[in-house]
This record gives sequence, structure tokens and C-alpha cells, in this order.
Amino acid sequence: MIQVRGLTKVFPNGLKAVDGLDLAVARGEIMGLLGPNGAGKTTTIRTLATLCGFDSGAVIVAGYDVDREPEKIRQSIGVVAQNTGIDYFLTGRENLELQGHLYRMKKADIKLRIAELADYFELEASLDRQVATYSGGMRRKLDIATALIHRPPLLFLDEPTLGLDIKSRKMLWNYIRKLNAETGLTILLTTHYLEEADRLAHRVAIISGGKIRALGTPDELKGNIAGDALTLHIEQQNWASQQFVTALKQTDYVKDSLWEGNKLHLYVTNGAESVPKISELAGKHSAQILTLSLSRPSLDDVFLKYTGSSMDESSDESGDEWWKQWAGKGGSGKWQQQWNEDQEQATGGNEHNNEWQEKQWTQSGQHEDAAATRPSDATIPAGNNPPQRQWSAEEMAQWQEQRSIDVGVDHDTASSSPAHEDASAKARPREHHDSERSTTQWQNSQEDKKSEQQGVSTEGKSQNSSGNSWPDQQDWLNGSGDDKWAADKKWSGNPSKK
Repeated sequence: MIQVRGLTKVFPNGLKAVDGLDLAVARGEIMGLLGPNGAGKTTTIRTLATLCGFDSGAVIVAGYDVDREPEKIRQSIGVVAQNTGIDYFLTGRENLELQGHLYRMKKADIKLRIAELADYFELEASLDRQVATYSGGMRRKLDIATALIHRPPLLFLDEPTLGLDIKSRKMLWNYIRKLNAETGLTILLTTHYLEEADRLAHRVAIISGGKIRALGTPDELKGNIAGDALTLHIEQQNWASQQFVTALKQTDYVKDSLWEGNKLHLYVTNGAESVPKISELAGKHSAQILTLSLSRPSLDDVFLKYTGSSMDESSDESGDEWWKQWAGKGGSGKWQQQWNEDQEQATGGNEHNNEWQEKQWTQSGQHEDAAATRPSDATIPAGNNPPQRQWSAEEMAQWQEQRSIDVGVDHDTASSSPAHEDASAKARPREHHDSERSTTQWQNSQEDKKSEQQGVSTEGKSQNSSGNSWPDQQDWLNGSGDDKWAADKKWSGNPSKK
């Protein structure tokens, strides 16, 4: 079903993700790619699924050449990516329907297939619910169902149980085994869970550094390590511990040994008989053993033998979905971390830049406040502006009394200050006047003031021909002059013609 020879993939930064990989997967087989994060598993899957190119090698998938017939390969495979590809804002049924339409399936066939998959994965009760309400295990089952909607003979599963709890993980294992046994589906599975590879895969390929280090059935791989496995946690590697290891290698019951940090892995013929002898030899050479564990050889021991590191040490599980990793809580998510890094790069850690930035914000705020309290440029003509000043308490009282008389508003219900009137005027509709009309009125008042100098009071307030007070320039700056004029509905146009 899959034939890969000499596959090599080099990224633009020079990283060789896949290095001369050779792999063959038979029809109806579950092949497990076992390796830590960064080993090249996902890049291999993406290459086989025609999602990324490669630099050299030959790849045949489902009988088709990746370079020549990628469209036919896409019709023959289903892909379940490491991060879920379903839409959380759609229902389960809508996700399946969308996937079916993308493969140009007939509506009747899509409906029939959805019913089959919902029954198979036990999703009938939740099929019309929004996916955001699903549990992690349900979302993963739906993810696999969407990949199988078009009945592909080959399925790629990239870390299918990543981030799931033990119960959901084992439930998904049962579905994968059932799919393979009942439908003959060929499955290429990537994982860094030792138990997952051991239980699911017919054969396991140990991958590290973009290369296949070992290949065989789980039992064959473990059988290559004879006897039992002993793990000794030594206090520190020193001259005494080195002498202890040298003495162990000279015995007939220790077949192999390997250091991993302060852990010494020993492979012995008979663990039960060897433990007392090893303890006695450690005391003789003054080697301090903190802990000692005995087990049958596992895939972790196989991985350690062929790569020099343990899966437990090299794996870095990121179980949360991508959006949870970036969301975070309390400002500790990746978005916040990225923001902090960008801010540090932008400011360069310079306190002067921070002070300058605060100063700019302060000045900007002052300018915005000033702009909010004055009318637009269209309502204040340039030149001949009257002097700007604040009204006294007596003038405010006079203005209030005059306005109450002109508008017909009771003095008790009038605004207590021009400032209050400004706020209420801004909240009222202004259908009866606009900025152009206000500008004309202001210009007319200026002409009248030039011809009737007696209309200007000694306090800086202007009088119209009827003796009414005109708002001064401060009113314009407060954005309320046009409202004060508009409130008097007895005149329009030139005040002198009132």
C-alpha cells in the first residue's frame, strides 16, 4: 500500500527533518511510527498525504506516484492530523456533510454514510449538537469519522490520542483495532506512546532524527534484548561508579549496559538472581545506588538501545488543542508570551522609550480632550475671533435668565450651568439647524457687530439688535454656541432682521 525509498526533506532553515527514510506498509496492516517529538513522524505523514514536497526519494501511495498523481492519492486516503481539523462552531452532522461535499459525494450517499459512521462511533445522540460542546474523546471520534466519510482504503493517524485521558485513549484504541479487523483498513499510525504502539501496531518502526533505526513486530524488537532490564539510579557518575560498571561488564550475568544521565540501564540473563550480586558489587566499589527497578524489556528499552535516549526523557507532550495552548489564563498563554516578546523587541528594554511612550499617550489624551470640547472647523470661521474668557457667576445667572425668557422654559427646570447645557444640547437631535446655518449666523453677527459697535459690552459680550446676549468665543470652544442660538426659535438668518 505504501512504498518509500530514500525519502529526504530539508527545510529552508537547513533542518533535515527526514533523512533517507525507507518504509514499506502492506495492505491491511497497522504500521506504527514510534518516536519523540521532532523525530520526523509528522513530516513523513505530510509528505505521503501530498501536503508538502520533498527533496529526494521515491514515494508510492495506494499505487500512485506522489509526484505524478497526487489527486488520485487524495481520493484514496483519509488524514487525521495531530491537531483537530473539525469546525467547533458547526454540529457533528454539518462537519460530516461538509467533508462529504468536499469529496463531491452525492447527497444520498452522504446521508447514508453519516448514519453508518454515527452508529459505528456511537455519536447518534450528539450528532446535531455543536462540536464545541463535545468531550475530547468525542471530538477525536468525529475527526476520524470525517476522514472516513469517502471510504478510503488507507488512513493516516498522526498522534490520534494526543491529549486524551487514559479512558478516552483506550476507547479510541478499540475503534482503531475494530476498523482494521472488520474493514481491512490500512493504517499508518504515528505516536510517542509506547503502550499505544505496542498494543495497536502489527509492526513498529522506531524513528529518530528522520531515520528508521529499527523495524519489526513489538515482540521481535523486544526479543532482541535478551533477559531482563534493570535500571539503577546512581547518586553521581564518578570514579567509583565507573569502576563499578567496569566490574559489571566482566561478569557473565550482565549482557549489556548503557548510561542515561545518572541512570544505568543493565540487561541481564536473570533479573531475580542478578539483583543481590549487583548490590554486593556496588557496595564493594562504594557506588551509591539510590533506586533499583526490575522489568521485562519494553519498547522503551528498544528505543534506548537504538537511539541512546529514553522515550520518557525525549518526549514532550503538548496535550492541549492549539487554541487552548494559545489562549491561556491569567496572561500566561502563548498569545501573552508572544506579546511580551514583541514588546521587549520593540522597546529594546530601554526605560527612556517607555517614558517617551507614556508622554506621547498623555499628550495624545490631552489633544483628544480638547478636540472633543470644540466644534468642527466648519462651524468656526477663521479670523476676527472675539476674545476667549470664562464666564463669571453673575454672567451665568444673566444668561440663564435670558434663555428662560426667550425659549419659554421655566427657570427652575433650566440647566444649572452652560456646561450642563452643552451636554444636554449635544444629546438632542439637531434637525432644525446644521453647521452651515450656524456659520452663516456667526458671520452675520460679526457684520452687525462691526456696524453697531454699541452692541459690544465692556465685559466682552455682544448684543443683538433686540438687546439679547450673544454667546462669546468660549461658547464656541465648548461646542454649545450654535445650540444657544438655535434654542431661540423666534429668529432665523441674520439676527438683525429678527
